[in-house]
Amino acid sequence: MALRQISDAICDHLAQPEPARPLVLSLHGPPGVGKSMFHLLAAHALYNRQPDRPGLRCPGLDCAGYKVLYGMDYTADERAAQHSALRAALLDHVRHAPESLLVVEEYDKLDCPMRGFFRQLLENGPVANATLNKAIVVLESNLGYTELHDLLLRAGDRSKIAPEEAQRVLKDMVFSRWLAEGCEERSDTMKMVGMVSFFLPFFPLERRHIRQLFEMRLAERGAELQNGQLGALQWDEAVIDFLTEKVDFEGDFPIEGAKEVATLMTRYASRPLRLWAAAQQQQLAAQQQAAKKGGGSDGGSSSGGVAAAGRLRVADGGMELTVEPAKALS
Repeated sequence: MALRQISDAICDHLAQPEPARPLVLSLHGPPGVGKSMFHLLAAHALYNRQPDRPGLRCPGLDCAGYKVLYGMDYTADERAAQHSALRAALLDHVRHAPESLLVVEEYDKLDCPMRGFFRQLLENGPVANATLNKAIVVLESNLGYTELHDLLLRAGDRSKIAPEEAQRVLKDMVFSRWLAEGCEERSDTMKMVGMVSFFLPFFPLERRHIRQLFEMRLAERGAELQNGQLGALQWDEAVIDFLTEKVDFEGDFPIEGAKEVATLMTRYASRPLRLWAAAQQQQLAAQQQAAKKGGGSDGGSSSGGVAAAGRLRVADGGMELTVEPAKALS
């Protein structure tokens, strides 16, 4: 739901030669569901950068308009100095890159002075010779996890939730939160909330999504083996079951979203796959050496051997994974 709305909103905003206001997207959801990955991929697309390019600096010089603001919750002693420095840096960035992709992480933690500054920047157009009208502003927050979780449980299926329903839930939540903080008059709080173009839900992942992610990661590892001419990689459902069972769930929802997938792949799959790759390399080297001794290089063929397919499976005892030649398990 969120990604479809985001892509359409960005395309419509970019189609305007002189937009009257910035596109402001408020992303909500628990950790590990793809909010940060979204704006990184958006930066690659907006600045025409290939994510797999060696040495890509994005954020950085290769995506000069892409700026992510972290850690906006300051202690009282450092607040004034940090506000001044942040305000100066932000205005300088917008002056040099008016078509910015500006991300404010954990924006719900903005204190009253910083929220007032952002309201001024979003509402009044030019500030200190800088304007955000051509910019895309992403407000990112973990706030709303409980509301989205309950909404998903009530609907029974995320496909049954209308975008307007999710927007209303998130908008009301942010308004109530800001109003309770008492930073400004109620009418100003309403204006600030009204400046957000879209409130977008990143719903909690479900068990089936975690299984799909493990399948994708194993497919990536298999492609790496094949690209290195080290044979194909196979696995069965028991491997996906084994990895998925290691994830912490609350009901059908992973507590940390997708964050545990990479950790568990490293913990259980990386070592057996590296050992298998090393064994394949040694076997191929031996085959090539034997082919040379037998005169196999004279006929124009230099392969010297073919790597066997490997099959990842749950080892005996059920505590780890191992890789064996696929033919040994047939």
